[in-house]
Amino acid sequence: MMLKRSVLPLLLALFGPFAALAQDQQGSPFTVADVPVDVTAQSALQARDKARTDGEQHAFQMLMERLIAKQYLNQVPKLSDDQLADLVLDYEVTSERTSAVRYIATLTFRFRPDAVRKLLSSANIPFTETQSKAVLVLPVFEQGERATLWDAPNPWRAAWGKQSLGNGLVPMRMPIGELADVQAIDAAEATKGESGPLLAIAHRYDDADVVVASATFEGSGDQRTLQINTVRYGAGFAVQSWTETVHAAAGERDADLYGRGVAAVVADVTTSWTKAAVEPPAGPSASVIALVPVTGVKDWVIVRDRLRTVPSVQHSTLLSIGREGARVQIDYQGDPQQLQAVLAQRDLVLTPGDAGADWTLSAKGASSQ
Repeated sequence: MMLKRSVLPLLLALFGPFAALAQDQQGSPFTVADVPVDVTAQSALQARDKARTDGEQHAFQMLMERLIAKQYLNQVPKLSDDQLADLVLDYEVTSERTSAVRYIATLTFRFRPDAVRKLLSSANIPFTETQSKAVLVLPVFEQGERATLWDAPNPWRAAWGKQSLGNGLVPMRMPIGELADVQAIDAAEATKGESGPLLAIAHRYDDADVVVASATFEGSGDQRTLQINTVRYGAGFAVQSWTETVHAAAGERDADLYGRGVAAVVADVTTSWTKAAVEPPAGPSASVIALVPVTGVKDWVIVRDRLRTVPSVQHSTLLSIGREGARVQIDYQGDPQQLQAVLAQRDLVLTPGDAGADWTLSAKGASSQ
């Protein structure tokens, strides 16, 4: 049973961070984890209450940046604390520290999906709940002539290790760092984007897309900066890249600066996916007929359900099913290469046929594979 928001303050007061929720929804796009709060007030109780409302506002902003494309953010209605509270299903404390007048914590908020959908639909804001294929993050730390991926010290990798990466529309994970990982790819190969090593490390983790995030720490004192170059290598190694410069705040710890760098990379990757999911590729509508090798109805259902989650696929129609498999017509927007790339995000492999022949569409995880 989920604990309701009205019950949580009492439980948290009694048990603090150990008041764990009975049902975990970490995989939901409507769960926003790792929300930092730091509030000083006249008493610890007042600080805690204000931290919750501040945290709700921060979490809601993070949720909007996750679900909708950047150009629509200014159309999101401004909500009062009470209105926002109605959107929150519950929250939990991941960690906390208190004094007589100060409350510092990391919180996780779970929003009511139907209420959020209604809010965005009423405002005519396009949004998506479709998750990207999982990505594997390789945090490369560059210092002078030396680039580090697996070896210590690597404070950049340590910062990634402290984040909860499984939430959101772009689930992320880091490689374990065992011997086979080290043998698959090194820091130089990652930063150069060498396809062989990238394919090798991706294959070890369910053929995930690979994000190489290279960070350089510069300066001292309040002049410190973190220069970050991020590249996402997807299916067929279609490349996306971003550049960020994160400046240190006055008195900010290095660890917090690195943490904000991680958040900037996550935001870049997530925003790109959200935009692609909300806005199908430009271009005329087209159709392709593909043969889906199947050994039973279950295999076809896997393909059908995955096709339904591909933003650029407008319709898919089962034309026939026989010994060779199922023939399906896919109506889509964009060009064939774009279609192949977005299908790969759903572990669907579309292969051109010989002249005049059907294409082949296969699903990783189907029994025919």
